[in-house]
Amino acid sequence: MSTVYKASSISLHVRRSNTAAIGLYRDTLGFSVHKVEKKYYADGEDAFSMWLSLKEV
Repeated sequence: MSTVYKASSISLHVRRSNTAAIGLYRDTLGFSVHKVEKKYYADGEDAFSMWLSLKEV
């Protein structure tokens, strides 16, 4: 993927309450929490901004 798209990283946002997704991204796929985005969603919930370096994959 990094070769085709010349990407060095992938980023995403996930609801702070979505523990299943956080576990998948962090524990299974190797993403790390980069920062917390306060009131990211329309209902006021925070989001974790997560990041994965493709250089380490």
